[in-house]
Amino acid sequence: MKTIVLSTAAVAAALALPIVGTAAAAPTMHVRGTIAVVAGNRVTVTTAKGPVVVMLGPKTRFAGVIPGTVDDIKDGTFIGTANVPGHGAARALEVVVFPPAMKGTGEGDYPWDLPAGGNSMSAMTNGTVMKPKMSAMTNATVTKIANGPIKTVSLSYKGGTKMVAIPPGAPVVKVVPGSKALIVVGAHVFVAPGPTAAGAVIVGEMGAVPPM
Repeated sequence: MKTIVLSTAAVAAALALPIVGTAAAAPTMHVRGTIAVVAGNRVTVTTAKGPVVVMLGPKTRFAGVIPGTVDDIKDGTFIGTANVPGHGAARALEVVVFPPAMKGTGEGDYPWDLPAGGNSMSAMTNGTVMKPKMSAMTNATVTKIANGPIKTVSLSYKGGTKMVAIPPGAPVVKVVPGSKALIVVGAHVFVAPGPTAAGAVIVGEMGAVPPM
């Protein structure tokens, strides 16, 4: 069983933390799974690769995500989306809608570790929904919403823009405040790794599973 400790970064940073790594050094991976055991500040998470122990600390931050829809993605909305290359526009694997107070969280376009399938590597793009601009980006502002079964948005972020297509069925969630009371057996969680104690844990509520 592997033990993971997390840094004391704010929830906002944990929701859109770039992967750190090079070809010579494997990137640090996020923890995704279901809580199996809670023993004080020691939490065992069942992941696709086996159990992982996460240690919580006094400065650990907590947040929840609840179900959302593509209708929550409007002009001026700040979102984060894990995505992979597509034809013309990148294809969204998921979308996280941030509340206004968290606008700017993890803004940019950078590598991500959400499994994409095939040979594609996922990227994270955080930005604001705004008027269309042609350029590349991953985490930014949604610039344009197109009609049709696949909603295409133009994201604008500091240093660039990116077109992202949101296919039917792509999970959409909204970030809400949370507390340690969310840490219970059976809860679905997303955790950003770090070198010391837990910094942030994102927990699914109302049937939502953190998709990032």
